[in-house]
Amino acid sequence: MNKETINIFFTWVTAAFIVGLSVFLLGIIVTLPFWLLWNWLMPDIFGLPEITLLQAFGLWLFVVLLKSNNYIKNYPFNDKLELEEKKIDNTKESPFSDTSFGQWYNDIKKKYEA
Repeated sequence: MNKETINIFFTWVTAAFIVGLSVFLLGIIVTLPFWLLWNWLMPDIFGLPEITLLQAFGLWLFVVLLKSNNYIKNYPFNDKLELEEKKIDNTKESPFSDTSFGQWYNDIKKKYEA
């Protein structure tokens, strides 16, 4: 191994250490307020046990994943479905009843909308 290879190796090791340390510190910084608030409020208000810093990080990560919008929501009455509905011929009679598909769909949508 020559000196240049050793320098490149130590550069990568140093970079990986700095990135790992940064991620760890960011995790602590983000989790610390959540952990402190939980241990201050939850045991007194709801009678829940105090949690560790690692448990607080897990709960925080769980909440972030639940609240993220980085996935396609597949609700039955969302805007994407309404856009697709405009492409459907709603005037065609259904062979099973005297109402058209569009009328049937709108009736069902009104019945189950919140």
